[in-house]
Amino acid sequence: MSIPPTAPPPRGAARLRPTARGWTFAAAALAVLVAAPLLGQEDILRIGVLLAVLCLAAAWTASRAVRTLDLVSRSTPGIVEAGVPGTVRLTVSGRGRAGARVVLEDRVPLVLGGTVRLAVPHLHEGETLDLEHSVRSDVRGSFTVGPAVLVARDVFGLVTAQRPVGGTALVDVLPRVHPLRDLVLGDVGGSRGSSTGAAATGSPDDVSIREYRVGDDLRRVHWRSTARRGAVMVRSDEHPGRPDVVVLLDDRAPAHAGRGAASSLEWAVTAAASAAVHLHRRGHRVRLLHSGTFDPPRELDDPSAARGLLRALARLQPGAEDGLARSTAVLGRGDSTLLVVVLGRVDEADVAPLLSARPAGVPALAVLQRTASWGGQAAGSAAQEQGLERARLVLARAGWRTTVAAAGDDVGEVWGRLARAGGGRAGAAGRGAPGAGARAGERAGEQETTEVVP
Repeated sequence: MSIPPTAPPPRGAARLRPTARGWTFAAAALAVLVAAPLLGQEDILRIGVLLAVLCLAAAWTASRAVRTLDLVSRSTPGIVEAGVPGTVRLTVSGRGRAGARVVLEDRVPLVLGGTVRLAVPHLHEGETLDLEHSVRSDVRGSFTVGPAVLVARDVFGLVTAQRPVGGTALVDVLPRVHPLRDLVLGDVGGSRGSSTGAAATGSPDDVSIREYRVGDDLRRVHWRSTARRGAVMVRSDEHPGRPDVVVLLDDRAPAHAGRGAASSLEWAVTAAASAAVHLHRRGHRVRLLHSGTFDPPRELDDPSAARGLLRALARLQPGAEDGLARSTAVLGRGDSTLLVVVLGRVDEADVAPLLSARPAGVPALAVLQRTASWGGQAAGSAAQEQGLERARLVLARAGWRTTVAAAGDDVGEVWGRLARAGGGRAGAAGRGAPGAGARAGERAGEQETTEVVP
C-alpha cells in the first residue's frame, strides 16, 4: 500500500563531509602550501597545489554524483503485524551518469531493523530502478520511516556527499492477535437462552436493510428493496438499535509493571486485541474503551472499525491514574450486549464502580492481571495479593466470569478459561485447580440453558 509522505521532501544543497583520508590530504596540502614558499621549494609547492586540486575535484565529483539520482516514489506498508515483515519499495530515477558510487540510505528506526543501505548502479538519464527492503518489529507502536538519503563518495575516498530525497511515512505495527475459542455463556448473568432459538423466533422486522458496502456478501442482497430504492441494499440481520460489544482496557501506567514488550501493559493490549478481533470476525460490532474514550468512532463501517481498533491499540500509550474511573463513567452511560474487561493491578475499590456501570443483564468477563509477576517477582506483596483476590471475588459474586493472568500465560489459554461453560465458577477456582473448576463448570453448564457467542 502506498502511503503519502507525512512530511514534505527535504530540499537543499548536498552536504559535504571529508573522510579521515580527506582530512589528511587537506592538512598535508595546507602544510605544503604554507611551508614551501618559506623554504623556497617550488617543486614541493607544486605537490601542495596538486593535493589541493585533488581535494576540490573529489568534493565536486561526490557532490555531482548525489545529484544524478532522484527518488520517484516510496511504497511503504502503512500497517504491519508485530513479528511479520513488511516490504518497503523505493523507485529511483537517473538524471545523468554518476562519476562515483552512489548508495541510497533509508532511515529506518532501530526497532524496525535500522537504517538500510542499498547500492544503486549507474543509471542513464530517464532510467528507473526499483529497490526494496523489509521492516519488522516485535514491538507494537507507530514509527516514522525516512527520509531516504543519497550518499556518494569520490573514487579516492576523500569526500562523502549526502542529499536527502523523499519524505517520511508512518508505519503502524499492530499488536499480535492470538486465535481464541468460542464463548459459551451459561451461568453468566444476562443470558437470554439459546441464540439459535432466538434466531428461530425472530420476526422479519429483526432483519434490517442497509446500503451495500464494499466487502458485503452479494448473497445477502435484498432485491425487493434494491428495486424499490434504486440502490443496492443488503440484509444486515441485526436490529437497527443493536448495541455494541465493549472491550474495556485498563491502560493506567501505575496499574502495570515490567518494561517494553515484556510488560503487563503489552500483554493486556495483546489480550484486548485478540478478544476484539475474535468477536468482530464473528459478526459483532466491537468498540474499544480506554482512558474514558471509545476508539474507533461509531461512525466507521465494520471493515474500517476492526483496522481502526488495532491501529488505536498500536498507538496506545500508558494512561493517567484516573483512566479506569473515566472509562467506568463512560461505560455507565452506554449500552452493550457483552462486556470484556482486561484489568491491571486492582483492588475491590477499583472494581466496585464496574458493578453499577455494567448494563443490566449483560454478560461480563474480566481478566485480572497479577502484575507483580511482570515485575520479576514470583508473587506480589501480601496487600496486593489480597486486593487482587478481593477484587476477583467482588466481580464473581456479581455474576462476572473471571480469571487471573500472570507473566508467561498464553492469551489463548487465559481466554479458554473464560470461554468454558460455567466459566464463572471455573474462574472463581482461580489458577490453583483449573481442572476441578472446569469439571464443575461443565456440570453446571449441563443444567442450564447456554448462549453461544460464535
